[in-house]
Amino acid sequence: MPKPLKTIPEDPREEWLDNEVHRHYNMPMVVVRAEPHILMHCNVYRDTTSLLKTSACIDKWVNTEYFIWEMSAGLADSGVNPQWTEFFEKQYKEKWVQIQNEFESIADLPERFLHEVPIPPFEVAEVRISANETPCYWRLRANTGQHMTDTSFWHLWKLILKQKSPTVGPFDVILRVPLHIPAGEDPIDPWNISL
Repeated sequence: MPKPLKTIPEDPREEWLDNEVHRHYNMPMVVVRAEPHILMHCNVYRDTTSLLKTSACIDKWVNTEYFIWEMSAGLADSGVNPQWTEFFEKQYKEKWVQIQNEFESIADLPERFLHEVPIPPFEVAEVRISANETPCYWRLRANTGQHMTDTSFWHLWKLILKQKSPTVGPFDVILRVPLHIPAGEDPIDPWNISL
């Protein structure tokens, strides 16, 4: 008669390396086990408008596409750029509400990594922070087709996880290359000015 298999309890103090991947979720173990509600404070800008910024926060860590959606919606909700707010309301608001509803029930679960996020309003989010007087910079590109661990989003998230704090930031985020630009806007480059 075969012996029953023993259940080996998981040790929550166990350290996982970046490259150890969970078999079902195809994500690094450190991500699957990470605290999902680390609040990241951001100052959000658009590259095609004035240098006005708005504050936005994100606490759902899914992927680059979700991050860009969250920043785009925060910029629209602030009303700092009426043209963008109006454009977002007409073109993207319904899709954003649908995305939020889909993630409501799975935001804390590893299943969020298996859920596909639609193409966001912007293709790129450039993120920077001055940590320990050394600026850090990430260029997050949506819809690359790469696994998350091969993207800048993963390196940004690793930095945030290492902070071991429920709140991080503020980070400067510039949304670039909108899929559609509201009429009458000229591109500028906010990185070439002091923030």
